[in-house]
Amino acid sequence: MYKYTDYFDVYGRIMQFNKNKTEPFHRWYPFVEGYSKEFIQSIVREMDKKELVCLEPFSGSGTTALELQNIGIECFSFEVNPLMYLVARVKLENQYKVENIEKWLKVITDKRNEFETVELQSEFKTLYQSDDQKKWNYNAEVGMAVQKLYCAINGINDEMYRELFTVALAAILLDVSNLYRNGKCLSYKKDWKDRVITEDDVFRKFDDKVKNEFVMDVENSLHHSGVDNKQKLFKQDSRIGIDEKIPDDSIDLVITSPPYLNSRDYTDTYMLELKTLGFTPNIEEIRHLREQTLRSHVQIKWKDKASVDNKDLIVTLDMLKEAAKETKAWNESIIDMIRLYFVDMQNIFRSIYEKLKKGGQIYFNVSNSAYFNVLVNTLEICASIAEEEGYYVKEIRKARKLKTSPQQKDTVRSLLEGVIVLEK
Repeated sequence: MYKYTDYFDVYGRIMQFNKNKTEPFHRWYPFVEGYSKEFIQSIVREMDKKELVCLEPFSGSGTTALELQNIGIECFSFEVNPLMYLVARVKLENQYKVENIEKWLKVITDKRNEFETVELQSEFKTLYQSDDQKKWNYNAEVGMAVQKLYCAINGINDEMYRELFTVALAAILLDVSNLYRNGKCLSYKKDWKDRVITEDDVFRKFDDKVKNEFVMDVENSLHHSGVDNKQKLFKQDSRIGIDEKIPDDSIDLVITSPPYLNSRDYTDTYMLELKTLGFTPNIEEIRHLREQTLRSHVQIKWKDKASVDNKDLIVTLDMLKEAAKETKAWNESIIDMIRLYFVDMQNIFRSIYEKLKKGGQIYFNVSNSAYFNVLVNTLEICASIAEEEGYYVKEIRKARKLKTSPQQKDTVRSLLEGVIVLEK
């Protein structure tokens, strides 16, 4: 039905954020999802003109907006997760001075050493070590060191540098904790009970992060392109924000990768940082954040009855309902999640259409999924929904083959990740 183009060799190397882990500014926070800066560069090289206005509806840690800023291209972006929004803001700031970073680091060092002790308080019982818990995210000494840094950083009266040091602290939290990122969630490290991390270890990791990455990258930054994409980054759900913030017929190019339809709540992935740094101080705030995210997970029992009148989607949902009769679902909201995911996709495509200039293009990176041993061809369903909204589907670029879950592997051996290229 659609033209598929083999981009395995081209995109296989650059569709992961891992390649950014040694790149200046990109490396400041260990992001998990997303693509590398080379992916963005490859798309820009395809454009007929270089004076572009771009849009990124799912900013994440700001990779797209930052790389476009570096090469002098304006980019509007949206991010609802407060941690990711902060990370993107900090990486997009272009007014840092090495001497000021060093000055504030000394202030933090002096302040943290003044604290004899700090009280470890949290509404989340397993965040800090306690006698009445079998597991905890931070050992007591580590928790105290983290809180001393947090209090010292919050004493900085310059917002720009307070935010920078908050991201530096966020970047080391997982390393000093008892947790690691395990696919869809956080899990305990095998040796977590035996790990010994001292206050000095925490302080040293923080100082090294600041000196070896933040200071070094600012010191070595050669020039500023003149574009400031920080001012075009919005802490808002793009399903609402695009209509509110972006003028009609103003966008030349969209580069984005929405959350995949993998039942993964990306809020969970960064829960340690969200809890520790006060972004989500209680369960109610976590639920509120989840309600604002794209409906690609089942952490919320979705009640919305909306659907998309799309033949491909209807056939897929019917197959899933039949298959679900034979297989015990690990969550009863799976089919609702799939239905509403494509409602969200339709809303995104519809909102973007009004903002794109004639001839404007979208590079939409997403992956197929599988549930109840049924393939959900997300690439083709998204393409057909976009087509019904008025787009021309130029091609679907095959990027990588991803593993399925153990429950699906007998019937759906791999999942295609690709890039849908659309034009208005």
